[in-house]
Amino acid sequence: MAGSSSSQPPGCRVRRRRCAVLAAAALAPVLVADAFVAPGAPRALCRQATVPGRTALNGWSLFHWGDEEVDEKGRARFLSFADGEGEEARLPRESLRSLLECTESFCLTKHWLAESTLDKIWKQYAAEDGIGIKEYGRLAHDGLLLKGKVEEYEKAFSGVDEGDGVISRETLGKLFAGLGKHFSAEELDQIVDEADVGHDGIDFADFLGLARTHLELAEVVRYLETTPKRVQASDEAVDGMLGHITTVHSEAELDSIVASGKDVVVKLAFTWCRPCKAFLPRYEKYAKVYKDTTFLKIVGNENESCKHYAKDVLRARISPMFAVYSEGKLLTTWNGANNQRFMDKMEEFLPSARQLIKEREAAIAADPTLAPAVPTR
Repeated sequence: MAGSSSSQPPGCRVRRRRCAVLAAAALAPVLVADAFVAPGAPRALCRQATVPGRTALNGWSLFHWGDEEVDEKGRARFLSFADGEGEEARLPRESLRSLLECTESFCLTKHWLAESTLDKIWKQYAAEDGIGIKEYGRLAHDGLLLKGKVEEYEKAFSGVDEGDGVISRETLGKLFAGLGKHFSAEELDQIVDEADVGHDGIDFADFLGLARTHLELAEVVRYLETTPKRVQASDEAVDGMLGHITTVHSEAELDSIVASGKDVVVKLAFTWCRPCKAFLPRYEKYAKVYKDTTFLKIVGNENESCKHYAKDVLRARISPMFAVYSEGKLLTTWNGANNQRFMDKMEEFLPSARQLIKEREAAIAADPTLAPAVPTR
């Protein structure tokens, strides 16, 4: 029959099949981008939903759902929010909000889930007559239900909160970095904008939203237990660091010293950097010369926090790298194991070093290793 597939050359039919496959593949990222992706979904799919430009599906299908078993405890929780009884029970939209905003042990006194997020979840999971026990099982399986006690969430939040009841964008970025999750500035802006429902800073309610989408409660608590809370170091503690090098092991530890407002110089080194090691004895001697300046050392590849400081704060490309702070502010940075440059920068930017020029000259006269290198002809 003219025009039928059977009368067409085999190559034409093959090309048609290829076109159909390519068309389906082209549609897949659009469907993924428009769908709500649960935190429990494969990581490749989660990244596709939150980070533009990534389309890997990693075998995940949006078009088939397996039946998920609901235990008695889960069934009781579902029925406590649903309308109706037994298999006829259904969650209306507002009851879904209450279910998602509460754990088994607590609810906040205000709604905190963004309308846009609630809409996406409803469209993804609800049947025509609402969310039944079967849909609830899928929703629970995909990790959309908050789990844990309020004390655990409060512990995690207070460990990050700087004392004013909100978490800043910078603090959130450092928390992600400490957990080994690195986002570009644009991606972090998107996360903050979506999480900050009231646009008044990430408060405890917004933090619960992040606990559903980007943070794992247990992971945050473990990180905070091994990371010192960012507080200002006491004057006595900072004064005790004068005259020698203090090695810090996290960005938070460094920040607490800088927050004291004292003059601080930081040497950024890496374990593989031979010039860093070669300059260390001179750095120790300069700490005794500039005895009113706090000398710190941080190893840029020691842990995720140190990596974040090297990469995202100092934007280091060459080591050793030096940074000087005064009154809590970063004043300048420079690179290289160069005596003259080190002394010039110290005395140009730090009052505590500038007032000791005569002492520095006497130290050079007594120890030639501190002197500027003599140019070779």
